[in-house]
Order: sequence, then structure tokens, then C-alpha cells
Amino acid sequence: MNHSIAYIVDHASDIDEEILKKHQVYSLPFAINFSDGEYITGESIDRESLFEKMKEEIPTSSVCSMDRFDQILDKLRERKIKNVLVITMGHKFSSFHNFLNLYAQEKKDFNIYVFDSNAVSFAEGAYLVRALDLERRGLSFEEICQGLEEMKDQDCVQVRAYFGSLDNLIRGGRINKRTGAIANALNIRPIVELSEGLMGVREKIRGEKRAYRYLLEEVKKSIDPEKKYYLSLLYGQGEKEKAKLEEVFKEEIAQADYYQMVPLSPVVLVHSGPKVAAAVWACFDEEKDLSL
Repeated sequence: MNHSIAYIVDHASDIDEEILKKHQVYSLPFAINFSDGEYITGESIDRESLFEKMKEEIPTSSVCSMDRFDQILDKLRERKIKNVLVITMGHKFSSFHNFLNLYAQEKKDFNIYVFDSNAVSFAEGAYLVRALDLERRGLSFEEICQGLEEMKDQDCVQVRAYFGSLDNLIRGGRINKRTGAIANALNIRPIVELSEGLMGVREKIRGEKRAYRYLLEEVKKSIDPEKKYYLSLLYGQGEKEKAKLEEVFKEEIAQADYYQMVPLSPVVLVHSGPKVAAAVWACFDEEKDLSL
């Protein structure tokens, strides 16, 4: 497809690399900060090196220099593209959206729309898939931007994530030590959902098998196999979670209009820890279209 619109996402969006390459989607990195220095996602740190370093220290993440954004705009000037849709991590997760929105307003030679996904991971990335879908159907830049806002207002995107270990959450201060110790002793794990831009505990499950079954039931309750839906399955460290997700969701995978199985990105893993599995889906009251 020859695009008249340029798309920019960030490294927290967890979108299949093939989609990014196919549609010339640009991606902005984050910095991951350890005591020995700053590492740039996609450049100076990968998942495996992150896992090793996190055994000793819980890092933080931060926004990269806006020079990265300027470099992308220089490329778009060469391509003579004026309409730019930027899809960002939700403002409640990071200051990145607000910072980028202010910075983009200074770029008067472009028509830039900075969309706040109010989400993270593929709950953010699903908006790119939707934008590409709408462009393919002939909608204008303004109509695509409005379509994403309507998708967000209608809560089309749902997230459920299972944490196989609470260690990273405890060490990072996201769960207090006493609560975490009790949960670990009883083999209780949280199922997390995304609501109004914030992550919260939806259910507490004892045992891994029950957790995967719960993820499946949550998806099955929401989707209509006769209607359009996107499905993304995401996992942390190792192939174990990937294989389990593929087996549990094989029917839903086959019926999805858009499907991807991808590992969680380093910037997301900083906060989730390595032992995590998630399902993200978006439902639409539209006829199926398996050409996505």
C-alpha cells in the first residue's frame, strides 16, 4: 500500500515487526536506566540482556531525546508527506504523550495528530492496526483520527495479563512486600486489566492452569466470531508461555481478522517482570475482513 499518511508509534506498542516494515511505520525508542548507565531500546539493550540485568536491579524507563522525532520528520520531508499520525503510550503511564504533543505543535510544516492511546503494549498498538485498516478502506486523515478517538471512547480494546511471578512487582515497589509474600506463599497471582488508562487487579487466581483458562474465558465472553476482532497474545521470558497461549487460544486465533503473537518489549518488561502472559483484543461491530 502506498501511504499518504506517515505513522509513528513508540517501543511500548508491542506490534509485530512485519507490520511496521510492511507499512513503513516509524518507531520511537525509550531509555532504560540502570545504575551503570542508560540503554536505548532497540539499540543498546535487548530482551535477553534486560533479563540478565534485572536479576540484580530493577531499572526505570524514560523518554528519549526529541532528536529522534526530528530525524523521522526529516525523512518525511524527503518523502513529501505532511499528514503524520503519532500513537503514544497513555498519558497515565508516562509523560511521553504530553511532552511529544507540545513538541509536535512547533512543527508548523506538518499536520501532526498525536493520539493518546490511554494504554500500553498492544492495547496501544491495536490503534495502529485500526488506522491502517481505515486508510485501506479510503478514509481521510481526519476521518482516521476521529475513528481512533471513537474506538477509544467505545472501550473497544481489552487487556488481561497474568503474572507468573510477583518478584519484579515487589522489588519495584508496585506491590508491598507483605502482600507479595502472602500471595507467593499461597500461589495466588493477579489477573490485571486496563481500565480508564490505569492497570488494576481484576481477579486473583491460584495456579497457572486456572489463570490461562481465565484469560481464555474473558476473551470468549467479549468476542463475536461473526464480527471483526483483533487478537494479540504476548509473553515474557522463554517459549513456555508462548506455547501455552497458542494451545489455549487456537480457535480464537483462527477466527481473528488480525492476529499476532509477540514477545513483550523491554520497556514493558521493566514494569511487568519476565514471567507474564497476556491477551489483548479489540472488537468491532463490523463484518469480518480477513484481508488485514
